[in-house]
Amino acid sequence: MTRTPTRRTRTRASALHLLNRPLARWGFTALAVLALMSDQVWPFVITTALAAYGWRTQPRRRTRR
Repeated sequence: MTRTPTRRTRTRASALHLLNRPLARWGFTALAVLALMSDQVWPFVITTALAAYGWRTQPRRRTRR
């Protein structure tokens, strides 16, 4: 008997992979600018870090078979 190939199970996307979506990238960028304009230091630092991570990561591209 031959072995059948196993299918790869779908895993949930972690929260960090959701940051490379366009809505998350632009949203965190807008929040960082808003926090900068209103002189809020910690919200600016946090949203800048999230926006930078979102812009640096590339979205996953599916390969055609």
